[in-house]
Amino acid sequence: MSNLDSYLLKVATALDTHAKRFEELDSAAGDGDLGITAGKIAEGIRAGSQNLTGDLKTDLMNVGREISKSAPSTFGTLFATGFIRASGAVSATDRPLENVRKGFQAAFDGISARGKAQLGERTLLDALHPAIQALNSTDDLGQALKAAADAARSGAIATANMMPRHGRAGWIGERAKGLEDAGANVIAVVFEALIA
Repeated sequence: MSNLDSYLLKVATALDTHAKRFEELDSAAGDGDLGITAGKIAEGIRAGSQNLTGDLKTDLMNVGREISKSAPSTFGTLFATGFIRASGAVSATDRPLENVRKGFQAAFDGISARGKAQLGERTLLDALHPAIQALNSTDDLGQALKAAADAARSGAIATANMMPRHGRAGWIGERAKGLEDAGANVIAVVFEALIA
Protein backbone atom coordinates (compact mmCIF):
# COMPACT_ATOMS: atom_id res chain seq x y z
CA MET A 1 0.00 0.00 0.00
CA SER A 2 1.43 3.38 -1.01
CA ASN A 3 1.41 6.45 1.21
CA LEU A 4 -1.19 8.02 -1.08
CA ASP A 5 -3.38 4.94 -0.87
CA SER A 6 -3.11 4.94 2.92
CA TYR A 7 -3.99 8.63 3.17
CA LEU A 8 -6.91 8.26 0.76
CA LEU A 9 -8.39 5.35 2.69
CA LYS A 10 -8.01 7.24 5.99
CA VAL A 11 -9.87 10.22 4.51
CA ALA A 12 -12.64 8.03 3.03
CA THR A 13 -13.13 6.28 6.37
CA ALA A 14 -13.23 9.58 8.25
CA LEU A 15 -15.81 11.01 5.84
CA ASP A 16 -18.04 7.99 6.40
CA THR A 17 -17.50 8.07 10.17
CA HIS A 18 -18.43 11.76 10.45
CA ALA A 19 -21.28 11.78 7.91
CA LYS A 20 -23.95 12.09 10.61
CA ARG A 21 -22.22 15.14 12.12
CA PHE A 22 -21.95 16.76 8.67
CA GLU A 23 -25.65 16.09 8.13
CA GLU A 24 -26.54 17.69 11.47
CA LEU A 25 -24.48 20.81 10.78
CA ASP A 26 -25.80 21.10 7.25
CA SER A 27 -29.41 20.59 8.36
CA ALA A 28 -29.10 23.54 10.74
CA ALA A 29 -27.85 26.00 8.11
CA GLY A 30 -28.01 24.24 4.76
CA ASP A 31 -30.05 21.67 2.90
CA GLY A 32 -29.02 18.74 5.08
CA ASP A 33 -27.42 16.59 2.41
CA LEU A 34 -23.73 16.99 3.24
CA GLY A 35 -23.62 13.69 5.15
CA ILE A 36 -24.85 11.86 2.06
CA THR A 37 -22.43 13.81 -0.12
CA ALA A 38 -19.52 12.97 2.20
CA GLY A 39 -20.38 9.29 1.82
CA LYS A 40 -20.46 9.64 -1.95
CA ILE A 41 -17.10 11.44 -1.90
CA ALA A 42 -15.74 8.54 0.16
CA GLU A 43 -17.02 6.14 -2.53
CA GLY A 44 -15.23 8.17 -5.19
CA ILE A 45 -12.02 8.20 -3.19
CA ARG A 46 -12.17 4.44 -2.75
CA ALA A 47 -12.89 3.93 -6.45
CA GLY A 48 -9.96 6.13 -7.39
CA SER A 49 -7.65 4.35 -4.96
CA GLN A 50 -8.40 1.04 -6.68
CA ASN A 51 -6.48 2.15 -9.76
CA LEU A 52 -3.44 3.98 -8.42
CA THR A 53 -0.57 4.02 -10.91
CA GLY A 54 2.22 5.36 -8.71
CA ASP A 55 2.28 8.61 -10.71
CA LEU A 56 1.05 11.28 -8.29
CA LYS A 57 -0.28 13.63 -10.98
CA THR A 58 -2.26 10.87 -12.67
CA ASP A 59 -3.51 9.41 -9.41
CA LEU A 60 -4.80 12.72 -8.03
CA MET A 61 -6.51 13.46 -11.35
CA ASN A 62 -8.15 10.04 -11.41
CA VAL A 63 -9.36 10.33 -7.81
CA GLY A 64 -10.84 13.74 -8.63
CA ARG A 65 -12.64 12.29 -11.62
CA GLU A 66 -14.03 9.42 -9.55
CA ILE A 67 -15.27 11.86 -6.92
CA SER A 68 -16.97 13.96 -9.59
CA LYS A 69 -18.78 10.83 -10.83
CA SER A 70 -19.76 9.59 -7.37
CA ALA A 71 -20.70 12.95 -5.85
CA PRO A 72 -22.00 15.32 -8.56
CA SER A 73 -23.45 17.79 -6.03
CA THR A 74 -22.05 21.27 -5.50
CA PHE A 75 -19.84 20.22 -2.59
CA GLY A 76 -18.78 17.03 -4.36
CA THR A 77 -17.79 19.04 -7.42
CA LEU A 78 -15.75 21.44 -5.30
CA PHE A 79 -14.03 18.53 -3.53
CA ALA A 80 -13.26 16.90 -6.89
CA THR A 81 -11.94 20.22 -8.19
CA GLY A 82 -9.46 20.26 -5.31
CA PHE A 83 -7.99 16.92 -6.39
CA ILE A 84 -7.96 17.83 -10.06
CA ARG A 85 -6.24 21.16 -9.45
CA ALA A 86 -3.76 19.53 -7.07
CA SER A 87 -2.84 17.07 -9.81
CA GLY A 88 -1.57 19.94 -11.94
CA ALA A 89 0.61 21.34 -9.16
CA VAL A 90 2.51 18.33 -7.89
CA SER A 91 5.76 17.00 -9.31
CA ALA A 92 7.56 13.66 -9.19
CA THR A 93 10.77 15.54 -8.40
CA ASP A 94 9.48 17.44 -5.35
CA ARG A 95 9.74 16.27 -1.75
CA PRO A 96 6.47 14.95 -0.25
CA LEU A 97 5.94 18.04 1.92
CA GLU A 98 6.47 20.33 -1.07
CA ASN A 99 3.86 18.36 -3.02
CA VAL A 100 1.45 18.56 -0.09
CA ARG A 101 1.91 22.33 0.08
CA LYS A 102 1.58 22.85 -3.67
CA GLY A 103 -1.34 20.44 -3.95
CA PHE A 104 -3.40 22.02 -1.20
CA GLN A 105 -2.66 25.54 -2.44
CA ALA A 106 -3.78 24.58 -5.95
CA ALA A 107 -6.88 22.96 -4.46
CA PHE A 108 -7.66 26.14 -2.54
CA ASP A 109 -7.24 28.30 -5.64
CA GLY A 110 -9.40 25.99 -7.76
CA ILE A 111 -12.17 25.68 -5.19
CA SER A 112 -12.19 29.43 -4.59
CA ALA A 113 -12.46 30.16 -8.31
CA ARG A 114 -15.06 27.49 -9.03
CA GLY A 115 -17.17 28.31 -5.99
CA LYS A 116 -16.73 32.07 -6.40
CA ALA A 117 -15.97 32.29 -2.70
CA GLN A 118 -13.50 34.25 -0.63
CA LEU A 119 -12.08 33.92 2.86
CA GLY A 120 -14.42 35.05 5.62
CA GLU A 121 -17.58 33.99 3.78
CA ARG A 122 -18.15 30.94 6.01
CA THR A 123 -17.10 28.21 3.61
CA LEU A 124 -14.67 25.32 3.50
CA LEU A 125 -12.01 27.84 2.47
CA ASP A 126 -12.03 29.22 6.01
CA ALA A 127 -10.66 25.89 7.27
CA LEU A 128 -8.47 25.14 4.25
CA HIS A 129 -6.60 28.46 4.26
CA PRO A 130 -5.27 28.27 7.83
CA ALA A 131 -4.34 24.64 7.22
CA ILE A 132 -2.26 25.67 4.20
CA GLN A 133 -0.56 28.38 6.22
CA ALA A 134 0.27 25.80 8.90
CA LEU A 135 1.77 23.46 6.31
CA ASN A 136 4.38 26.14 5.74
CA SER A 137 5.28 26.39 9.44
CA THR A 138 7.82 23.54 9.50
CA ASP A 139 9.91 21.36 7.20
CA ASP A 140 8.80 18.11 8.84
CA LEU A 141 5.84 16.47 7.06
CA GLY A 142 4.35 14.92 10.20
CA GLN A 143 4.60 18.14 12.19
CA ALA A 144 3.22 20.14 9.25
CA LEU A 145 0.18 17.86 8.93
CA LYS A 146 -0.45 18.03 12.70
CA ALA A 147 -0.25 21.84 12.61
CA ALA A 148 -2.54 21.87 9.57
CA ALA A 149 -5.12 19.66 11.30
CA ASP A 150 -5.15 21.95 14.35
CA ALA A 151 -5.42 25.04 12.13
CA ALA A 152 -8.22 23.53 10.03
CA ARG A 153 -10.21 22.69 13.16
CA SER A 154 -9.70 26.22 14.51
CA GLY A 155 -10.79 27.61 11.13
CA ALA A 156 -13.93 25.48 11.17
CA ILE A 157 -14.79 26.64 14.68
CA ALA A 158 -14.24 30.27 13.66
CA THR A 159 -16.89 29.98 10.92
CA ALA A 160 -19.56 30.07 13.64
CA ASN A 161 -18.90 33.80 13.94
CA MET A 162 -18.98 34.52 10.21
CA MET A 163 -21.85 35.76 8.11
CA PRO A 164 -22.61 33.22 5.36
CA ARG A 165 -22.81 34.37 1.75
CA HIS A 166 -23.18 31.12 -0.19
CA GLY A 167 -25.72 28.33 -0.46
CA ARG A 168 -28.76 28.00 1.75
CA ALA A 169 -26.83 29.37 4.74
CA GLY A 170 -26.49 32.61 2.75
CA TRP A 171 -30.25 32.81 2.50
CA ILE A 172 -30.82 32.47 6.23
CA GLY A 173 -28.07 34.96 7.09
CA GLU A 174 -27.97 35.87 10.78
CA ARG A 175 -29.75 32.65 11.79
CA ALA A 176 -26.66 30.71 10.67
CA LYS A 177 -24.41 32.63 13.07
CA GLY A 178 -23.31 30.55 16.01
CA LEU A 179 -23.24 27.39 13.90
CA GLU A 180 -20.02 26.05 12.41
CA ASP A 181 -19.98 25.65 8.65
CA ALA A 182 -20.50 22.03 7.66
CA GLY A 183 -18.09 22.22 4.70
CA ALA A 184 -15.35 23.71 6.86
CA ASN A 185 -15.87 20.78 9.23
CA VAL A 186 -15.34 18.36 6.36
CA ILE A 187 -11.96 19.98 5.71
CA ALA A 188 -11.02 19.74 9.40
CA VAL A 189 -11.94 16.05 9.40
CA VAL A 190 -9.85 15.47 6.27
CA PHE A 191 -6.75 16.96 7.88
CA GLU A 192 -7.40 15.13 11.13
CA ALA A 193 -7.63 11.88 9.17
CA LEU A 194 -4.25 12.52 7.59
CA ILE A 195 -2.59 12.38 11.02
CA ALA A 196 -4.66 9.49 12.43
